[in-house]
Amino acid sequence: MACWDILGQATEQPVCNLLGGHCDRPFVLDEVIDDIAALLRGNADHAMDVVNLKISRVGGLTKTRLARDLCVELGIAMTIEDTWGGDIVTAAIAHLAHSTPEELRFTSTDFNSYVTLGISEGAPERVNGKMAASTAPGLGIRPRMDVLGAPVLVVK
Repeated sequence: MACWDILGQATEQPVCNLLGGHCDRPFVLDEVIDDIAALLRGNADHAMDVVNLKISRVGGLTKTRLARDLCVELGIAMTIEDTWGGDIVTAAIAHLAHSTPEELRFTSTDFNSYVTLGISEGAPERVNGKMAASTAPGLGIRPRMDVLGAPVLVVK
């Protein structure tokens, strides 16, 4: 995800655009499905073919994006979420969700709502059960170095 963020900043584009999507409106988060019966009926052909994609620190975005691309290719709906918290991962989720065709995005979530200390400025936030990726370059966030601490490695 760091490489996508760097590319987005260098080309002054949000990551979701680089992934083939757009950030034109917020998407619904999984906690606010109003009518689960209608949702299931709408996905009746694939009721058991919903994939839950979790961005984790093991495998990260590369495996998640490959899985997402395969789901899109096969027409399988998916849930996009992380493994529990963090502004940076939530920003990645938002960009992946915006770049996934709406009919294939079963649900998505934002676990950064559950953490007590934000590690960035500009992270996507839940508003009325919806969330949107930043339209700023890259992930659209700025890490808070006062919280994260000194870099472990600096490359010049």
